[in-house]
Amino acid sequence: MRSITSVLPWRRLLMVARPFWVSEARKVGIVHLVAVLALLALHAAVAVFINKSAGRFMTALESKSLEDFYFFLCAWVLAILVSTPIQVFYGYLRTRLALIWREWLSTRLLEAYFAGRTHVHLAGLDDIDNPEQRMTQDVDSFCNSSVGLFISILDGCINVVTFITVLWAISPNLSFTVMIYASLGFVIVTAIGKSLVGLNFEQMKREAHLRAGLTSARNDASQIAAGGHEDEILSAARSDLRAVISTLLDIALVNRNLQLFTTPFNLLVQIIPAVLVAPAYFDGLIPFGTITQAVMAFGVVFNGATVLIVQFNGITSYAAITNRLGSLMEAMEGSERRLKMLSKKG
Repeated sequence: MRSITSVLPWRRLLMVARPFWVSEARKVGIVHLVAVLALLALHAAVAVFINKSAGRFMTALESKSLEDFYFFLCAWVLAILVSTPIQVFYGYLRTRLALIWREWLSTRLLEAYFAGRTHVHLAGLDDIDNPEQRMTQDVDSFCNSSVGLFISILDGCINVVTFITVLWAISPNLSFTVMIYASLGFVIVTAIGKSLVGLNFEQMKREAHLRAGLTSARNDASQIAAGGHEDEILSAARSDLRAVISTLLDIALVNRNLQLFTTPFNLLVQIIPAVLVAPAYFDGLIPFGTITQAVMAFGVVFNGATVLIVQFNGITSYAAITNRLGSLMEAMEGSERRLKMLSKKG
C-alpha cells in the first residue's frame, strides 16, 4: 500500500517548482517565505501561552478564586488580541507569495509557448489538452496549493513539537496515545482514499475537454449552423458532460467513505484526553484546569500529526495539477529540442 506522499509525482514537481526558486525572482519569494515562517513560529508561542492561561483560568473558576479568575481572563483575552494581527498578516503574506510565484511561472510558460512556434507543435499533441488553461488556471492552483500545503505541513510539525512537551508534562501516556492514534488514522485514510489521485486527474481532464468542445462550438458557430451540425455538437457535449458527472460521482463515493471514517475519528479526539487524565483529577493529583489544558493540547498535536489526512484531498488534486503542468513543460522542452534539430539539419 502506498503512503499519501507517494502519490506525488516528485520528478515533475521538481521540474515545475524549482525554476522560480533559482530565478532572479527568488529573493522576493524567500523574503515572503521567511516572514510567513516567522509569523508561524510567533503564533505557536502565543498558542502555548493561551493553552496555559486557559488551564489556569478553568482552575480559578473551579476553586472560586476571583482574583486569579480575572487575572487569567485578561491574560487570555490579551493573547487572543495579539494573535489576531499575526494570523491576518500570515494569510496576507502567504497569498502574496503565491501570486508572485504565479505571475512568474505563467509568464515563463507563455514565453515558451509562443517561442519557436511551440504552440503549433503542441496543437498536434492529443495528450496536451487545453494548454491555455494549464498556463493560467492550473498555474494558479499549483502555486496556491504549493504554498498552502508546505505551510500547513510545516505548521503541523511546529505544533506537534511545541505542544507534545505540554502533553508530556501532564502525562506521558497522552503523548504516546495521540501519536499512535494519529498514525492509525494516517494508514486507514491512505487505504480508503488512494484512488482519488487518478480520479482527480481524470476529472480535470474531462472538465477541460468539455469546456474545449463548447468553446470550439462557439467559435465555429457559423459553420455549424450552415452545415446543420447542431445535433452532432449537442450529442458530443452530452457525452462529455456524462463523463464529467460519472467521474465526480466516483470521487463523491470515495469522499463519502473517507467521511464515514474521519467524522467519528476526529470527534473522539475531544473525549480521549479527558478520559486519560480524569483518574488523576479524581485522585486529587491535578487541578481541574489541567483537564482543559490537556484537551486543548491533545487537539493541537492531533491536528498537527494528522495534517496529511486533513490535506488528503488537496494532495491528490495537487498531484493531478502537477502532472498536467509537468507534462506541458515536457512537451514544450520536446518541441524546443525538435526545432533545434531541424535548424541544424537545415
